[in-house]
Amino acid sequence: MGNRMQDKIVIVTGAASGLGKATVELMIAEGATVVAADVNAEAGAAVAAAAGAEFVQTDVADSAAVDSLVSGVVERYGRLDVMVNNAGVFGGSNLIDAPNEEVDRMVGVNILGAFYGTRAAGRVMAAQGSGAIVNTASNGGSLPTEGMAFYSGSKAAVIGMSKACAIELAPKGVRVNTLSPGTMLSGMVPPDPEFIKVLHGIQPIGYAANPAQMATGILYLASDEANYVTGHDLVVDGGATAGRPAIKGAK
Repeated sequence: MGNRMQDKIVIVTGAASGLGKATVELMIAEGATVVAADVNAEAGAAVAAAAGAEFVQTDVADSAAVDSLVSGVVERYGRLDVMVNNAGVFGGSNLIDAPNEEVDRMVGVNILGAFYGTRAAGRVMAAQGSGAIVNTASNGGSLPTEGMAFYSGSKAAVIGMSKACAIELAPKGVRVNTLSPGTMLSGMVPPDPEFIKVLHGIQPIGYAANPAQMATGILYLASDEANYVTGHDLVVDGGATAGRPAIKGAK
């Protein structure tokens, strides 16, 4: 396909499906050596085998597991060029009824998982004087949705944390950015034709995206083309957060 990531050593978490799977495939097509990581060993290994990547089962909510993932890659390949902290979980419980278990899981995966990955990669990249970290957030982090208080809050935390890390790591040659996807037809969307039709209809661009379209944003942020981009939240949502459509009948 291309060589924008030629000879780069890349880790992608949450690689078993959706955006993670699409990112693994795109990175390899662009010349990277990819280590795919996911808590789902069967699905993750299948994705890695089909794409030509290495697979390491990893629960990103476990700091020791993330440290082991990163250190193992450095031991095998000598460096780490790109860390994509993409693993995440979705939760739609409203504020009043949100169970602690759901909240704890979102803290562990969405917030701490991104932090552990950024910290582990940041240590390596700061020592080698180069590297790019991309954390997957959501447009819900800047435009929250009713009934998803903690999911939106967890993604806002990823955006804020990433900006702070970008400032800290910039003098060491390391860039940190976030990708905030909008509505995406991935494993998090129920396979209901009527529901999907509604999702298409509420996007200003006219349709909900597929994971491969979102992966191009990660590729850009990770590539040398974005060498002056750090502390940025790249929103890829078909215009969903650009503003409100006109109210029909209003003058």
